[in-house]
Amino acid sequence: MKTLAIDTSSKRCSVCILEDNNVLVNLFNDDEKTHSIKLMPMIDDALSKTNLTLDDISLLSCAVGPGSFTGVRIGVATIKAFSDVKNIPVIGVSSLESLAYNVKEIALTSKSLVCSLIDAKNENVYCGLYSFTENTCTQEAIFTENIHTTIDKISQFLENSQLEKEHKNIAYGNIIFVGDAGKIYCKLLSSFFKNCTFASDEHNIQNGVSLAKASLEKFKQGQSGDSSSISPIYLKKSQAERTLEEKIKISEMNMEDIEEITPNFEKNFDRFWNINNLKSDFENPNSKYFVAKLDNEIIGFAGFIKICDEANIMNIVTRVNKRNLGVGSKLLEALISSAHENNCTSITLEVNEHNTIAIHLYKKFCFKRIGLRKKYYNNTDNAIIMTL
Repeated sequence: MKTLAIDTSSKRCSVCILEDNNVLVNLFNDDEKTHSIKLMPMIDDALSKTNLTLDDISLLSCAVGPGSFTGVRIGVATIKAFSDVKNIPVIGVSSLESLAYNVKEIALTSKSLVCSLIDAKNENVYCGLYSFTENTCTQEAIFTENIHTTIDKISQFLENSQLEKEHKNIAYGNIIFVGDAGKIYCKLLSSFFKNCTFASDEHNIQNGVSLAKASLEKFKQGQSGDSSSISPIYLKKSQAERTLEEKIKISEMNMEDIEEITPNFEKNFDRFWNINNLKSDFENPNSKYFVAKLDNEIIGFAGFIKICDEANIMNIVTRVNKRNLGVGSKLLEALISSAHENNCTSITLEVNEHNTIAIHLYKKFCFKRIGLRKKYYNNTDNAIIMTL
């Protein structure tokens, strides 16, 4: 089985081809400004050096971020195009997880957790925490998703968690920091952790080999998909996105809001939801509903119903032409805050197993999968049950 992996998410542009776990070719270029120019010639060169064509490739992979906005888009777009044209399965891997694979063997030998840290400037970092077995990389519950925050908060959060592990293959407190931010902030991190070590300069650089090996392990676990299954991970939003998101206001829903969205409900929001069901849920005395507004126009709504001490999220819906603006995140934050204020000890929801964007959002807020309801949607699609 041959895997073609490309990583354009950092200063280094990497192209690697594996045959099973054996490296056939590994090329890289360190000029960040030329990724769009150099990538295709590098892919051609890699295929030429191995006497292969895309028809010989069984799996495609790319780093989906976090990292350079432009770089990530270049890599994802290229792999999507190859997958569509040649119908080759594809896997997207977080840049942080790929980086962790640089020290996989060291982590296994020393029984250590791996904390990937990528510098995000101004004392901010992208962070992911992982543990390894021989065949599996697991993202640890301390950070159920990769995060973007300050190095001080990362240090304090890790210290307060005490890095407790239930698995016998991890020694208490052992942690390896890998990535350019680990090197930058090594003195600070060393002051927090007695049992920490730092990866060498060679291991701190993202590379196509680690990306390809991570992809291959995921493929063996059945995690591949078509081109629609991968999308960029932008933990740090662009300035334009942050400015726009600041204009989005969240408030409790009232009957005037429902009357405003009723005339074009299915067209503007989602044909899956019925306006009469929304009205019924809203009028339930145990419900809490919120709307998101941009320039006084309703662009989203969400709500939950409290049952005993549990909040059951009924829906999170964004206006069709206002998606990918952070509306869902703001609404979910409001629901979680309101649930806590109403003394709810848990929050549950159902999500279509094919709705990868929503699943990613819920995981970002530390929701965990606890079950599956078969053929829940239209008697065809399964629903994943998640809880916080």
